[in-house]
Amino acid sequence: MRDTRAEVPGVTTVSLSEEDGAVPPFSPGQYINVYFPETRTPEGKAYSVSSAPGEPTFSITVRAIGEFSNRLCAMRPGEAVSASLPYGFFCPERGDSDVAMLAAGIGVAPFRSIIRHAAAHLPSRRVSLFHSIRTWDDAIFREEFESLKKELPNFSITYFVTRGAAPPESGALPRRMTAKDVLAKISDAPSTEFLVCGSIPFTRDLWRDLRRAGVPEDQMYTEAFFSH
Repeated sequence: MRDTRAEVPGVTTVSLSEEDGAVPPFSPGQYINVYFPETRTPEGKAYSVSSAPGEPTFSITVRAIGEFSNRLCAMRPGEAVSASLPYGFFCPERGDSDVAMLAAGIGVAPFRSIIRHAAAHLPSRRVSLFHSIRTWDDAIFREEFESLKKELPNFSITYFVTRGAAPPESGALPRRMTAKDVLAKISDAPSTEFLVCGSIPFTRDLWRDLRRAGVPEDQMYTEAFFSH
């Protein structure tokens, strides 16, 4: 493990590398399994890669909840961790499509990788991020995403704050995210690919409501995780 960086309260980005210091090859949207052999979870726990291909570090962004995540967030530089190579598929299939990314909390982690990759290779792509957070202080990567708008001029962010208030100038909506809210901000839904990442209830409900609103199943990709 190279180092850690606090993002927001309770969330840490952990930078990893292989034994020789190299960054393993991966694609945006992939994840790794982390293993702590002494635990009773031999299958490990999955974490999305939050860094983008081409960045000098290979990172996962972790909310400190549960045995694995708390241990990762407490690690110190130089400590070793066992993990799989990156795998999985969770990214747009078409290079020319608009992309809408719907995230709840830490579900924004793989979207950082995808957005960074778009900024480097597809700067004209229309990318819309919708992020549901409990409080304004929980907006992971907020300052970085604001800066990325200079590199990705068609990048927009809409926050949904379910507890407390957000600055009026943020444009955040004080409620839970709905498919209706998302579709109201999508200029060309028929050509948009939708990626949804969050807890199982969040992912299930938004997938269902987008389908009911007419979004074809083959234009949606989901990644869900247990809340605890």
